[in-house]
Amino acid sequence: MTLVLGLDIGSTSTKAALVEVADEVAVVRLARTTTPATVGDLVDAAAALARECLGDAAESVAAVGIASMAESGAALGADGHPLTPLLRWDRRVDPRHLDDLLSRHPDLPSQTGVPATTKPAAVALRSLRAESPGLFDAMRHWSGVADLVAHALTGVRATDHTLAARTMMAGAQGSAWDAAVLSTVGIRTSMLPELRPPGAAVGVTSPGARAFGLGPGVPVYIAGHDHAVGAWASGVRTPGAVADSLGTAEAIVRVTDAADTGAAVAQGFSIGRTVDGAAATVIGGSRACGAMLEWWAAAHPGDDLLTTLAALPDDAWTPSPVTVLPYPSGRQCPRPDPAANVVESGAARDGKDRVRAVLEGLVFHARWMRETADLLAGSAATDLTVLGSLAQRVPSWAPLAAAAGTTTFTTACAEAVAAGAALLAAVRAGAASDQLSLARDHVVPASAPDLDHAYRRFLDTALEGAS
Repeated sequence: MTLVLGLDIGSTSTKAALVEVADEVAVVRLARTTTPATVGDLVDAAAALARECLGDAAESVAAVGIASMAESGAALGADGHPLTPLLRWDRRVDPRHLDDLLSRHPDLPSQTGVPATTKPAAVALRSLRAESPGLFDAMRHWSGVADLVAHALTGVRATDHTLAARTMMAGAQGSAWDAAVLSTVGIRTSMLPELRPPGAAVGVTSPGARAFGLGPGVPVYIAGHDHAVGAWASGVRTPGAVADSLGTAEAIVRVTDAADTGAAVAQGFSIGRTVDGAAATVIGGSRACGAMLEWWAAAHPGDDLLTTLAALPDDAWTPSPVTVLPYPSGRQCPRPDPAANVVESGAARDGKDRVRAVLEGLVFHARWMRETADLLAGSAATDLTVLGSLAQRVPSWAPLAAAAGTTTFTTACAEAVAAGAALLAAVRAGAASDQLSLARDHVVPASAPDLDHAYRRFLDTALEGAS
């Protein structure tokens, strides 16, 4: 048996998982904390979680894997100290900086497979250059959040293809920095992390890794974009398989052997690669999960939506007469619409109708993303795997998704990304078979004979207001 450590730097929480791999994958210990806002606090938090997981481990770990949210990082000075807090994917950016970038590179979305939004690092750096020119001139490094932790462990600045591709500065494959785009942004290749091909380590732990409870010489890997890591670890690896990764943000990860990049980015989807580089991915994102929880809390002070959702039945389901469009902060895909908002229609019979309608709205929007991803991939999905802590906390979520007719599983591990980062590191270090994956449970679909009708009503309502 082999022990490996995984770290997951997420939008809301940072997690660590100590994982044992042999014939199966077993999570030995988990630890989590709120994701900090600064580079120093992030590194300290990751180190503390690692020490908590490693505490009384009987043996040293064979490898470390790091996954993270994408489109998030920080500017560093010549001495390596941060010049900015973490600039995250969900920050507010003046859209004129995106417009300026696209005026110089109008085909950038179709060339990179990244939709035209303000999230990518290329836009963040254009914004930094325009709004804080002195700080921008002092910058000598830009690192994503996973890369910052890897550097603290190894002293090497490097990243992987799944995170690099989402910067809009490394092409669709994430295999090489684009000199023309870098020139427009105003930076040099030397200021960015080295690009590691799938399977290659960032380096090995240096003396500084003692803060993480690790000795020297342990290989460290950037596992990749959190949703892609969770999908791969859950066995979503071959064309036709699809994952629904539920967190603060939700992502549909559809594996395919071909996709229409231009059509995908026009619909707000991104095109990338699996973490092992073996296949293409169509990824659709939504902020609705976390955003709807915040929306409900503001509208219903003292009423915890998750607690109410957790009490709903997971077998027999009567669709709500209320339709809810779950867009408190716009819709990323399909039919991108930054002005989309929450819409409620229909008459509720009691308080539970509105609660059920919120969950249906989230499940229906994910179904719409999946069906659009199938169209972009040119074939129907073969199976669906639902993963993430929300799938564990709301038992009816996966059965409702399964009611659409696709064979559905849930990943048994609540922290599939952290555990998946550890598993991927073990495979890359040669300490585990590449056939291993996290355990999955088959989902029995909810008995909901009228759910398709409710879904069509949802689509009609959404398309009525689509721009």
